[in-house]
Amino acid sequence: MGWFPFKRLVLTAALLAGLSACATPGPLLTTDITSIRAGVAATRDQARTAFEAGNQLAMDQDVAWKLKQADANLRESDFPLPVAPADALAWDNAFGALDAYGAALQRLVAPDQAAATSDAISKLGAQLNSGPLNAGLPSSVQALFATFGGALVQASAEKSATDIMRRADPAFHTVTVGMADAVGDSPRNRASLQFTVYSNWTASLAAITASYSATAPTDTATRRDLIQKYVAAIQARDAQLANLSQLRTSLLALAEAHAAAARGQPGDAQFWIGRINGWLDDIKQRADAAAQAQAQGSAK
Repeated sequence: MGWFPFKRLVLTAALLAGLSACATPGPLLTTDITSIRAGVAATRDQARTAFEAGNQLAMDQDVAWKLKQADANLRESDFPLPVAPADALAWDNAFGALDAYGAALQRLVAPDQAAATSDAISKLGAQLNSGPLNAGLPSSVQALFATFGGALVQASAEKSATDIMRRADPAFHTVTVGMADAVGDSPRNRASLQFTVYSNWTASLAAITASYSATAPTDTATRRDLIQKYVAAIQARDAQLANLSQLRTSLLALAEAHAAAARGQPGDAQFWIGRINGWLDDIKQRADAAAQAQAQGSAK
């Protein structure tokens, strides 16, 4: 998908204020590291919004469909979700690992915490490389995080946050681009999260189609209701897929922001973080619009 227009630079003011006093290596480095962590947080929020909003839309569809059925039994399979809770948790864990890396870099800026932080980065790297933390990540990116963990172990020997970022940047780039690939650029990519989401929505649409086919042509009221639900489901599906595409773009932008910070180019890093924050607004607005459209369709 194309790059969206630049909206604004949004950095976490509280974090900047809290770190400015201990920015011994220079305020630009502090701002860079804070920006990267803010970017991870915004991208994580994008994923949560995309997953939770999409699942809520699907659940509303499932409930509305079930209420129309003559079947008196309730089954868990009647309420499939586009993103399983376990998968959503695994993705959140992945962003949590990236945030832990950013938090460690923030602490490293303070010279009195440098030694302890170096140990913390090494331990984080070991957990990502082969520890239990890796096991809680999406299976599609576990190997990439293991490589990133190994890079952190090696980079932890460096004495400054800048040097650690430079050493770790190729692996950080690989893991964030790998996460973007796992999300997928199209539902046609069968190995992607987009394909999984699309397939689950297809199953929901098939249920509505079956109900429509079983409804007598003379029952125009029921048919109209089913058509409205079918259209609302398509809109909800397309909104969730668009949000996943936006999430993919933000992960790629996060890779660019880290690379810029590692090169000592704070303006470029903040530019990419600003775009990520703007895309977070887009995702939330799209999710809200889809929810409102579905609510209006259900009320008719």
